[in-house]
Amino acid sequence: MNFDQEAFPGETIGSPQNISWRNPEIKAELPGEDFLSGTARFPLDKILSIEMKQLNITKKRKPGKPPISAFSSTLMEKPKRGRPTWIPDNYLLGRRNEWTSLLEECWPEIGWHLLQIRKNPTTTIDDVRKAFQRVKEKPHNPGLAQAFYRETFETATPIEVHRNRVRGGELQGEILRLQTKVTEIERSKNELNPLLKTAAPEYRTTVQEEIRRRQETLDQLQSEINRLTIEGRDLDKKSLDQETYVYSSELLDYLRSRGRYAVNPQSVANALAGLPRMAWRQSHLRCSRMPLNEPRLHYQVLEVISKMWKRRRGASKEALTEFFKIQLPKLPKKLGYTRDFLLGNFRDLRLAIEESLGTKHEDGEAPYLLTSIFMRNTRNQKSPLEAMLAEQEKIL
Repeated sequence: MNFDQEAFPGETIGSPQNISWRNPEIKAELPGEDFLSGTARFPLDKILSIEMKQLNITKKRKPGKPPISAFSSTLMEKPKRGRPTWIPDNYLLGRRNEWTSLLEECWPEIGWHLLQIRKNPTTTIDDVRKAFQRVKEKPHNPGLAQAFYRETFETATPIEVHRNRVRGGELQGEILRLQTKVTEIERSKNELNPLLKTAAPEYRTTVQEEIRRRQETLDQLQSEINRLTIEGRDLDKKSLDQETYVYSSELLDYLRSRGRYAVNPQSVANALAGLPRMAWRQSHLRCSRMPLNEPRLHYQVLEVISKMWKRRRGASKEALTEFFKIQLPKLPKKLGYTRDFLLGNFRDLRLAIEESLGTKHEDGEAPYLLTSIFMRNTRNQKSPLEAMLAEQEKIL
């Protein structure tokens, strides 16, 4: 091969060791680039190797598949082994954070009851649903725990719930398709009605027959829409009942799994996030690797009161009030707003102590009950007199 021959008009190949497809006088291919300057060298054997690699890939490429460059850095990953997941991580993270927020705000009301379910081996899904009735009564309840409130349920697995939901989506899509077709045929039928008055006598029978035919088609389509609507409604109720069972039974199974799984808002949220489309173990495994947000105020207040309750001296109203009044200012300042919240709402805490002592509750439930009443007191609208008294009882 003669390397001194002209490759293209105005271009000359230099030598096997210094090949350029540009005029030697051009020092840069694009403004700001100098990779084709006189110092750049591309060995011929490397270029031939790359060309053979591209040719080999092209031969192996199946018909209909996109070409893959030998230099491509965006090659598609091979399918991973194992059971495919239909819940992406970002959706699962969002659900986990929503459940964590709800459970942390409701933990003073339901935490104790969920702990008792773990301790009692005879509990059932009815006990789980009963515990979540307290969530329904909360003012900030977003409806996330709606499945626990239903009065009826049907035995099912997460896979069955997923399949029914997919089928429900297919039914809705088919109904929309038929409704669009109905609209089109109705419009075309209405366009024929004026022809009954304007068409020549010999064509009126034909127009009437076409109108009748299109009306029969409309009746058939509407009948099919009605059938699919009933099927979708029944399937929706069935799916809701199945979701109730999956949520309740999966959470019950989680609570009974002693040992490595804690009963706290974060861990329970990890188990609930993937329901009802995956089992709690898979949900907990995936969510436990995700970062957590700062705990909400309700749960932080409960933790503080629970720790202080264990160190209390005396059980009378006066003794408990004096104990908290002395110990609250000693809380570490790293607690930040939680510490300020307790000090600034001491009157509400004092009234909560008095009310909790007069309320029947189980042993060990007192910190949960006290926190629940205290947080309720802080939310209640205060009269000018109550606001003044609360200001006077602040611990500075």
